[in-house]
Amino acid sequence: MRVVVRDGDDGGLLGDGRAVDLRAEGVDAEAVRAAVRGESTALIVDCPSPSRWWERLGSPGDGTDPLDRVVAAARSRGHHPAVERELAAAERALRSLSIEAVDTDPTRRRLADAGTEVERLREEVATARGRLQSRREMGADTTEAEAALADATRRLSEAETELVAAEQAHDAAQRRAREAREARERRLRLQDRVANRRRDARRALATEVSEAFDDAVDAVPGEATLSTDPLGIVGCEVTAALAAARIADLDAPVVDTTDRFDSVAAAANSLGVPVVRV
Repeated sequence: MRVVVRDGDDGGLLGDGRAVDLRAEGVDAEAVRAAVRGESTALIVDCPSPSRWWERLGSPGDGTDPLDRVVAAARSRGHHPAVERELAAAERALRSLSIEAVDTDPTRRRLADAGTEVERLREEVATARGRLQSRREMGADTTEAEAALADATRRLSEAETELVAAEQAHDAAQRRAREAREARERRLRLQDRVANRRRDARRALATEVSEAFDDAVDAVPGEATLSTDPLGIVGCEVTAALAAARIADLDAPVVDTTDRFDSVAAAANSLGVPVVRV
């Protein structure tokens, strides 16, 4: 693969080949990356479209986590550890889990108010019944007393109906609250499972390319070591980034800002891919 770089304004040729040096052109790295992605009109970089892993691998000096680079390099080579199926299942389950926000305070207050009202009206009914009985014993007119008792009894019946409804509503709210708590606990378990399976997948991917990484470190400047237990990179992060770029299957050129190579040609030879130096 060769790279052709042109000025987007006048079409002038800025570089052509596997090793293109743009340092004298005053072009920055982000402008080149944008051009590689096809997002620039100021600069044209004629090359294959970058793969999905190029963003993490194509710029060794951009500060991306070195272990992320190694994992991306393994994925670019087509490695798919078996644990990824478990990871995908856990992620799907986590995405599908919905948790209802349940507040039982309103139904608790409704239930308490309904209970208080029932107690008050029961006392009112008892008082009205006693007043009616008294007037009957006195032989007095009971019309108003009977009406008062009937009205109090009706309001008590309505209050008791409301109490039953409040109890049912509060029971339902408590049930939803329990379900929400259980869902939150399930979410925590799923989050733990996703995190664990993600670590397992990263370790498996790093293990797949560990030998290739060691060989790549020997081919680039600096020292770095890939550890799989504990999982991590020991040594120079830039060296690790260059090694990851070397072992990756990249469809677009590396944009080099590292100053690690004597020349752009040396960088292209060491990394095994076209290089644009800025």
